[in-house]
Amino acid sequence: MLWHEPRSAPRLLRAALLRIWRARGGGFYGLGYVVTFVVMEVRLVAGEFQGSDSMLSFLSDQLLEYLFRLGVMSFVNVLLAFLWPLFVLEHLQGWGVPVLLVGYFVFERWLRPRLEATFPELNHAEGRESPTGAPEPSGQEGRQREGGGSTD
Repeated sequence: MLWHEPRSAPRLLRAALLRIWRARGGGFYGLGYVVTFVVMEVRLVAGEFQGSDSMLSFLSDQLLEYLFRLGVMSFVNVLLAFLWPLFVLEHLQGWGVPVLLVGYFVFERWLRPRLEATFPELNHAEGRESPTGAPEPSGQEGRQREGGGSTD
């Protein structure tokens, strides 16, 4: 647990963000989702901290309000993060589509291989190839190869 070993916080945060990214496909859209979600959460917490008189009042307010207001706002941030391409289009107006297209191709060509080397967990998304080049087994076929037998 985090309170027993605070040094595990970065590892737990990394695992959670990678899980969110993989849930969104592990690609360009998923990366945009994670970045948008993190930015919105940081803004939310920073705004709450700025509105407090002291660190003690911030912590006591957070304990009381988290389940209510912050919990609801985090849920709203999850929903808004799904729409991150629309935020790019709105902010950049006419340049939004070209920027998204260039971003996608840059991601696929140069960034994805580096990210998959850094985070091997992303390479095991369904339908992706394994590091040996063979397709990863999935579903029924994967269970039978692993000795799980038939589920009929």
